[in-house]
Amino acid sequence: MADQEGYSPRNRAERVISAGRLFLAVLLAIAAILDPPRPTVYQPLLLVMTIGYLAYAAGLTILTWTRQVTTRAVPIVTHVIDLLIFAGFLLFTNGADSPFFPYLIFGTICGAIRWHGQGALITGAASLVLYMGTTLGSGLFLAAGDVHVGQFLARCTQLTLVAALLGYLGSYQFKLQREIGSLAAWPRRLSTQEPQALEEALRYAGTVLEAPRVVLVWEEGEEPGLRVAVRTGAGFDLSRARPDAFGVLVAETLQRSSFVCTIVGTRKPQVLQRVPGGFRFWNGQPLDAGFRQRFDVSSVVAIRLSTESIEGWLFALDRPRASADDLLLGDIVGRLVAGGLELQTLLEQLRESAAGDERVRLARELHDGVLQSLTAASLQAQRARQSIRNSPAEAERRLGMVVDTILSEQQALRLSIEDLKPGAIRETTPVDVIPRLREAATRVAQQWDIRVHLNLQRDVPPIQQKTAHELTRMLQEALVNAVRHGGASEATITCVQLAAELVLSVSYQGRGFAGFEGRHDLDSLNQMKVGPRTLKERVAAAGGSLIIESNESGARVEVRLPLQGA
Repeated sequence: MADQEGYSPRNRAERVISAGRLFLAVLLAIAAILDPPRPTVYQPLLLVMTIGYLAYAAGLTILTWTRQVTTRAVPIVTHVIDLLIFAGFLLFTNGADSPFFPYLIFGTICGAIRWHGQGALITGAASLVLYMGTTLGSGLFLAAGDVHVGQFLARCTQLTLVAALLGYLGSYQFKLQREIGSLAAWPRRLSTQEPQALEEALRYAGTVLEAPRVVLVWEEGEEPGLRVAVRTGAGFDLSRARPDAFGVLVAETLQRSSFVCTIVGTRKPQVLQRVPGGFRFWNGQPLDAGFRQRFDVSSVVAIRLSTESIEGWLFALDRPRASADDLLLGDIVGRLVAGGLELQTLLEQLRESAAGDERVRLARELHDGVLQSLTAASLQAQRARQSIRNSPAEAERRLGMVVDTILSEQQALRLSIEDLKPGAIRETTPVDVIPRLREAATRVAQQWDIRVHLNLQRDVPPIQQKTAHELTRMLQEALVNAVRHGGASEATITCVQLAAELVLSVSYQGRGFAGFEGRHDLDSLNQMKVGPRTLKERVAAAGGSLIIESNESGARVEVRLPLQGA
């Protein structure tokens, strides 16, 4: 498989190695010219090998730094060629005390850069075999001088130590790269459904922490009880438990920060706890006995989760060879898991808030629409019953109005139910509000036997469908209140545009509002806890203003809505 990115890890490694190889080949050429290596019989051959290696190194450097593709085979082939060339230099320069011995160190470093710890150890072992082989070969077949045993053993020890140290550093670097890669793979978007979101978060947490089992125990704000989520190889489980289900879940000494314990089952295990400024050891049982027994805990990395609305613990169980590094990584994972929990809590609050708002809206619709219309229909039916003997035509007219009212509200109720379906409401569609206000005023006038005078501005700009609907309901509420509570027989309705506001007013002669007199705005009415409740709620929800002027002989209701939201 080809590596398509010019700045991928493989390409970067090959570029660094090619630059080091070229530098090494240049120094080798300079040394061969200024001080030819011994024995002198092989000097011409060594000079040819030196020039050839310099050309080889230069060619690889050019290819590596100009090409954007590095196949998997290239590092392996060049690595083997380098080691064989180094062995050749050693073979023809007395093996054990050859001045080209450091080149084997360079080969081991290249193995660590390319394949991390495994590459360093394998290359170190191969270099040790090559060094021993060239030492033996130069003595047996090329009549090299006596081997200095001390120098030979020192160099073997040096190769072994370098390979071991580079192997450890390479393994540690590989571990860091893998952990960073796992964190980078953390899902940017979790599911909006809590079980699926928690399962995905715990699955990634287990992958990053290399834990076969992950247990999440937490409390949400003022919600009673514990939430317990368990992710194992066998599946996922989400449940609730009593607040005291696990007693004191974590020992009091350890409750403020994360900790790790590799042998939980002993009587008094040693616990490594992360504290401000570093770590400390503590001896004692870190977890509740009921929790240990339920989940058969043998080793644990415990990550504390603490946010404004979440308090809990993330337990990575059965992780082999846990260390202080796992606490640092675990705290990062814990923040990601806590963020996911916070998001789910916020989503649930939004759902509850949206459901509550929708219930309030539906209640207002039923109050201002169906209930008021049914009340008007009941009034018309009573009057029709009273006049059925004396004036059948009048009775028939009123019964017709009852039928029209019921059919009209049946249609309105059907539309309200349709609007509850997702994606059904087109609230931003601009509509002409004046015909709607005229139709609503006419319908209420017929239903409640009230004469209305309309002063409606013709050139009012279109407004959002939602705003037009709310304004129509406000008009209906104000008119019905005028008849039912104000005893009005006629009312004047005005709708005009003033600057960036749409002003709707309803005035009538009769009785004013009970409980107050004078001119009051929405804040004043709310403070006194008087005025038409549903109308006040609608105006507040629409971001408008309300003014009511009330006295003994009547009232005037004025609603102002901003056109910017239209």
